[in-house]
Amino acid sequence: MTDHGSQVAGSRGQAYVEFIIVLPLLLLLIAGIIGFGQMIYVKLATEAAAWAATRHAVSTLNTDRGPAQAFVASRYALQGFGLNPDSARATLWAYGGWNRGSRIQVQVCYDVPPPPVPYGDYLLPSRICSTQTMPVYRWKSRW
Repeated sequence: MTDHGSQVAGSRGQAYVEFIIVLPLLLLLIAGIIGFGQMIYVKLATEAAAWAATRHAVSTLNTDRGPAQAFVASRYALQGFGLNPDSARATLWAYGGWNRGSRIQVQVCYDVPPPPVPYGDYLLPSRICSTQTMPVYRWKSRW
């Protein structure tokens, strides 16, 4: 005759051991998904910041105001995504001067903290950059 109570206790102990073995892998997987999602979110934010900066830069023919407008627009776009604009760097290039039809290119790079997984700083990038290029408006007036 077998003891039914000992079989139930044995299967319960086996479930605990299996859970303890699988739990670290599950937590690592969840942390990796969160880290990857953070990278995608920052990439979308830098794309929006680069677009906004380029759009504001090309809307003026004033060489002094264009870069200032671009940098302010990129900061506001990053703040709109809830990111710290102090962790970003925007670079502006004006190909062919600041004349009608010339190209303006803005690159926005954001320093991302490492994800909460082991070796996450080696697996995922620490800086995410996006670039946008637009021509200065041909129809824009000088005043």
